[in-house]
Amino acid sequence: MMNKWIMIFGFLLFTLISSGCDTQKVSEENKTLKEENARLKVMMERMRASDDKLMFLAAKMDGVKARIKTNYGDIEMKFFPAKAPIQCFNFITRAESGFYDGTLFHRVIRGFMIQGGDPLTRGDDPYKYGTGGPLVNVPNEFNDIDHKRGIVSTARTANPNAGAGSQFFIMHADNPGLNGQYTAFGQVTNGMEVVDKIASLETNKRDQPLKPVRILTIEVYR
Repeated sequence: MMNKWIMIFGFLLFTLISSGCDTQKVSEENKTLKEENARLKVMMERMRASDDKLMFLAAKMDGVKARIKTNYGDIEMKFFPAKAPIQCFNFITRAESGFYDGTLFHRVIRGFMIQGGDPLTRGDDPYKYGTGGPLVNVPNEFNDIDHKRGIVSTARTANPNAGAGSQFFIMHADNPGLNGQYTAFGQVTNGMEVVDKIASLETNKRDQPLKPVRILTIEVYR
């Protein structure tokens, strides 16, 4: 009989100990979950605040247009601020400050695109053309805009994590291979005949036009 009670007591003791361990484990898991929920809540609030700021920025740029004045004629464009608010703001503010004035369309490939926006093209060393940009890059904003004829997009380095600078290109023909790889942020609305004229120029082995194509200024307006 004594052995029986000893066995029952031992079983109850084991059950209580096991129950205590489970309770402690559950308590620790609940604590971890609460900490994770708090962290996620803070992250969501920051993302919501960031989205609100981008929506504000996009709304302010709605209806803004640009006129790229070159020595071959004018190219007019509209923007897609809802798709790429940071890049649109990047281009618009640089244009307003005169950043692009006097630079070249330094890379021209017929049936593909014309590229400009490098501040180093104001200099006399063509080997540096295409390597310049601003001090600080902006993040990429890859979106669902197709790279079709007339689309204005952002040039970038081979490393997509490096972001984008000041260089941009205008599509001379459709190229779906660029979709989702470069930030499309605008579209030519008038002056594609100027793009055609530039794209048809004779170039050297580095795709640089033999006759300079200069951006005189970029006017921004509504």
